Formats: sequence, structure tokens, C-alpha cells
Amino acid sequence: MVGLLEGLRGPGDVGVAISAAGVVDVGAGRVLSSTNSIAGWGGTPLAELVSARVGLPVWVLGDGNAFGVGLAIEYGVPDLLALVAGTGIGGSLVLDGEPVLGAHHAGGHFGHVVSAEAAGMPCPCGRIGHLEAVASGSGILAWYHANGGDPAVTTTRDLTRRTDELARTALHTGGTALGAAAAGLVNAIDPRLVVVAGSVARAGEVWESALRTAYRGGLIPAVAETPLEVSGGGAETALRGAAHYVMRRMKA
Repeated sequence: MVGLLEGLRGPGDVGVAISAAGVVDVGAGRVLSSTNSIAGWGGTPLAELVSARVGLPVWVLGDGNAFGVGLAIEYGVPDLLALVAGTGIGGSLVLDGEPVLGAHHAGGHFGHVVSAEAAGMPCPCGRIGHLEAVASGSGILAWYHANGGDPAVTTTRDLTRRTDELARTALHTGGTALGAAAAGLVNAIDPRLVVVAGSVARAGEVWESALRTAYRGGLIPAVAETPLEVSGGGAETALRGAAHYVMRRMKA
């Protein structure tokens, strides 16, 4: 996702903000690595390539972190934990409006925490048993098919429209896994607010009920009142976050 920023320092001051999938070196504007969901994406010098085409300065922020900054703007808080469940699972820990990028640029890749519900399930990163393998949109669909689901169901959206027990169990399993992971993260880092977003956040009542039940059931007493919100925001939220992140740097 790409956004054009104008007039940040003056009438002629223009830059480009990109929200990109994968592990991103923000300083270099390069995609360091990605899962096999996007083959060949790792190693792409994205800022350099786009800048050469458009003749403007370019900044690249990982999409999970961009989403987190966008959600902090949307909810009007400086600090939050964002979990973004779509094709994969990413997110961000945002503190004072800034995403925590990590020592190796992998901050926010929450889809690769180990999940009990994902035991035996292959993750797109090549490991086994990660949250993304069971709680992302593709993971929920994979669990459904691994347990004998109808081969004619080819998208998670199709799955959410079904009322049979196996489809409901797949959604319940994905929601439970994500809620439990959210609780574990809250227990460890004590954020002010948790927001779950992404296309899976529109999966319906079975999924959301499982998410909230597992989340509340997993919290320790000290953080038991930490609110969890489910956001319907889409790509525009991540783009807004990436633009905000870049504007803070262009104005500095």
C-alpha cells in the first residue's frame, strides 16, 4: 500500500509512504524476509525501486506496524497492542505513538508465537505450530480442510457463510487461538488497550465469541481489566499509519 505525502515542510516537499508485508528494515527501506505466502519478496529493496521510478524520497514500514500506528490514531491512544489477522497474522506494540520495531526488525510478528491450537499445523514461515497456522484466514481454512472440510470451500469468506458444525469449529478454533495469544501477550507486556483487526476480524459471532472468551480466560488478575476491541478497519488504516509514521520523520 502506497501513499503520497505533500507539503510537510513546504509547498514542494513530497514523499512516499509504503506499508509492506514481511520483515522490513525501515532504515534501509528493504524487505528482509517473508513467509512463503509471498514467494520471492524477501530481499526486495523496495524504497530504492520505488524512489527510482517516482523520483521522490520513499519510506517503508511493515504492514503490521503501520496498522498498529493507524489503530492508535483511530482509537485516540498513544499506546496499544495491535493484532492483525488476515492472510497471515501480524501486529504491533505501539508506545507513545511509535511502533516497537525490535533489534532484528521483526517486532510485531505475533503470528509466530507458539499456539497450542496449532499443534502439528505447518506455518507459512516453515515452522510447525505457530499461531498463524491456525488463526489467520488461511490458517482457519487449512484447519477446516485438514479435518475433512468440503474441498469446494476455497476461501475463508466462504467458510464464514457456512452453518455446519465443522465450519463453526474451525472459526471457533481460530478465534480461541488468537484470544489466548492476545492474553499471553497482555500478561507479558501490559498494554493499555488491545485491538484485533484485519479481514478475519469480520468473521462473525462464532469467531468473536471464542476470541473474547479465550482472551478473558487467559488474563492474570493484574491485567484482567485490559480492554479488547475488534476493529473493522482495512487497508486504509495501515496506510494512514504508515503516512503518520513518515510525517513525524519528515517534520523533524
